[in-house]
Amino acid sequence: MDGRENKKIEQLQSFTKNNEGKEMTTNTGVKISNDENSLTAGDRGPTLLEDFLMREKLSHFDRERIPERVVHARGYGAHGVFELYESLEGLTMADFLQDPSKKRRFSFVSLK
Repeated sequence: MDGRENKKIEQLQSFTKNNEGKEMTTNTGVKISNDENSLTAGDRGPTLLEDFLMREKLSHFDRERIPERVVHARGYGAHGVFELYESLEGLTMADFLQDPSKKRRFSFVSLK
């Protein structure tokens, strides 16, 4: 394309960490060797609830965010107009991302 994707990757590289040589631990500091697999009853059996690491990962995922706030996100901290610099017609069918000459007012959803 126009090389912007490489600049973005370079920008993200400054925020990455190299964890090579560091041991994995649970949220409570217990050392673990593998967080990719779960305990099962047999080779193809169901996952066991005795697997504390799986339960910890699931509970962290479930409580990571409040779904209502993601679905109905409000525009706190942002105000004014949204101005598109170039058409994204090749990437999306969203109407507001088609015509760069139009300005859209940014407002939040009021659920009350």
